Amino acid sequence: MSARLRPDEYFVVTSSRGRPPVWTWEIQSRPKPLGIKLGGADFNSEPGAKLAGENALIEFLVRLGHEEGNVL
Repeated sequence: MSARLRPDEYFVVTSSRGRPPVWTWEIQSRPKPLGIKLGGADFNSEPGAKLAGENALIEFLVRLGHEEGNVL
């Protein structure tokens, strides 16, 4: 029996490093970690990184839903 996809368990985290700051995003999961890192880097702003991460999260959930046979 396959576990039901729960989109609310996945979220995007942004962070910055350096001066001027370079922003990154990463998709994370709770309560179980993903087991791999899904992310992107080298954004000039936090909103840009957040938007890119949220778009990637939507694509990830759609593909995951198709693999598991779930409809989002």
